[in-house]
Amino acid sequence: MENWSDKLILNIHDIDLQHKGFFELWDKEFKQLGVTNEAQLAFILEKLENYIKDHFTAEENLLIKSGYIDLENHIIQHQFFIQKINEMKLELNYKNALLFEKIALFMKKWFLSHIMQFDKKYQETVLSYLKKNQE
Repeated sequence: MENWSDKLILNIHDIDLQHKGFFELWDKEFKQLGVTNEAQLAFILEKLENYIKDHFTAEENLLIKSGYIDLENHIIQHQFFIQKINEMKLELNYKNALLFEKIALFMKKWFLSHIMQFDKKYQETVLSYLKKNQE
């Protein structure tokens, strides 16, 4: 599974830090801790989900300020992610150990794909907005 790399950089400082922070959190929690029990797994998934939701809020606010023309579709992508995670979390009631890995991998794959396919689309608009408001 791919991790953070320079090809994910948007040159939007706060957003890049948040994107990179997600991958660092993912690596720390899943790779280094060697998760062993359901409670710990649920806690880690909640941390990742909360991190992404906070990122969505910051990103959407920036897109609103910059006047991004495709904001509605971008928000729909965020809502899809949240809905999918909520659906999978319902399945946790069945104590399916494989589901934890499924959710975690979905989060990471979706986030990678989202950055490359959707976040890159707003890059020029936001950079232009930031440049105008920096001067």
